[in-house]
Amino acid sequence: MKSKFKFALVILIISLSIFSCQKKDNTIVGKWQHLLIIGQSNLGTDTLDMTQYPPTYNTFREDSTLLVTNGEQEVNVRYFVRENRLYSFALGAIDTSIMEIAKLTSKELILKVMIDHQDQREESLYYKRIE
Repeated sequence: MKSKFKFALVILIISLSIFSCQKKDNTIVGKWQHLLIIGQSNLGTDTLDMTQYPPTYNTFREDSTLLVTNGEQEVNVRYFVRENRLYSFALGAIDTSIMEIAKLTSKELILKVMIDHQDQREESLYYKRIE
């Protein structure tokens, strides 16, 4: 009986070790650099190359905090992901930003947000993983 218990315990420890060491490729947690904004509306398309400016980074932490920094300013907000959408908000604030997660891989993140419902303006925000 004791040997079965020890065997089960060893299997449990090995399983936990394997799962805890696996890299989560499709997690938003990490540091992302903002590269590009593509705006589309019924008036046309425009782009903004964010690499021409001081770098902007979004750092998503496991504790559901998001640090946005551009070298001059730092903004801390809370976030959560549900049904392929990113929700971000400042504690005590009324506004919640909701963005569609259009693509999330180990190296690339694309968020889409509707800016102006009247002009049907949608912006796609492109990021690359830094860490």
